[in-house]
Amino acid sequence: MIENGADGSAAMSTSTSTGFCRVNRRRPCLICGKPDWCSYTSDERISICMRVRDGARKINRHGGAIYAHEEDESQTRRLFPIQTKIVEVFPQSPLALIELRDFVYSSLIRLSPATNYYESLIAAEKGLLPRGFKARHFDNYGGLPPSFDERNRLVRQLLKDGKSQFQIPDWLRGVPGFWEDAQGVHLWKPTDYYAPRLLIPVRDTEGRIQACQMRCPGTKKKGLRYCWLSSAGMPYGIGSGSPLHFTFRLSDFAEGEQIVIVEGALKADALFVLRPDLHIVATAGVSANHKALIELTRGRLVLIAFDQDYHTNAAVCLRLAALIAGRWRREGSLATTRVAVWDRGAKGIDDASLRKLPITSISVQRWFSHLSQEFKLKVVDVLNCKP
Repeated sequence: MIENGADGSAAMSTSTSTGFCRVNRRRPCLICGKPDWCSYTSDERISICMRVRDGARKINRHGGAIYAHEEDESQTRRLFPIQTKIVEVFPQSPLALIELRDFVYSSLIRLSPATNYYESLIAAEKGLLPRGFKARHFDNYGGLPPSFDERNRLVRQLLKDGKSQFQIPDWLRGVPGFWEDAQGVHLWKPTDYYAPRLLIPVRDTEGRIQACQMRCPGTKKKGLRYCWLSSAGMPYGIGSGSPLHFTFRLSDFAEGEQIVIVEGALKADALFVLRPDLHIVATAGVSANHKALIELTRGRLVLIAFDQDYHTNAAVCLRLAALIAGRWRREGSLATTRVAVWDRGAKGIDDASLRKLPITSISVQRWFSHLSQEFKLKVVDVLNCKP
């Protein structure tokens, strides 16, 4: 049985006949650490994550990323004889060059800035203003119109603006979020939504926009608050992947400086507004991009500033430990890895900074000592990386 979520994506429901269970607050997803949308097998050997794809063995036809927690390929094949195939009904486009993506996303934000939806994207409880952004920052973000027709009008304006620069008619192909059918080029899904979405640029090491994330307005607890602007599975569409986001240019990074790692591009930008002296890199979640983060930070000082829910969420704690262990193996030492801590009343480091709470950098050994006995045993048992 498949249940459609609020954003139109699908999640697998509990089924005792097939051995699937839905995640919940007592047993969150082992991949993304969230208590909804994802599922797992009753023997806990397989997780199906609806948020994180990085490192998955396979993607099922509903977009779920399949992770095997034990090296048992036959078990994976037995449980997923059909669903493990990616069904490509429509032709997909290769990813466009970064220069083209940067032009398109910059133009999209210019044509439809977040200020067009001031009340819902800027002034609302979780909007830009309460996060500490100032008026000079608002134009860095876009507002994706809620109606399909409005988005189509944006596409027509984009095509008009780029006509002088691009001589081929299908130059928008390969830009995640855009797709094409007999009626023309379209942006995002052929669906109307109840509200606009905040467009968050995800920048590369040179400051170019390589992809965009979106945030749904409001404070809803069900469904996805953040998702990627993608057109994967649509005619001539393409997925965005899950790239890292940089608040600084890597060429300006000096030897001996520290890289701060946080969860989420918007969180990184909010922290950078408050602390422009920091060199911040954002990953989409605690489970995403570990390999890229380890390569990026090789030989460099690192401060891991993931949200404080690792104290109560075992899955999040284990993924943080996995990143620490990966750096330990690569660096041969824990001396260059630190963990940021602050009052647990503030979940994210951006919120802690906004509230002017003390933020402390501690060693991995001290971080480990602060964990509950239950979590210490999990870290040692699963990762075998006791500091």
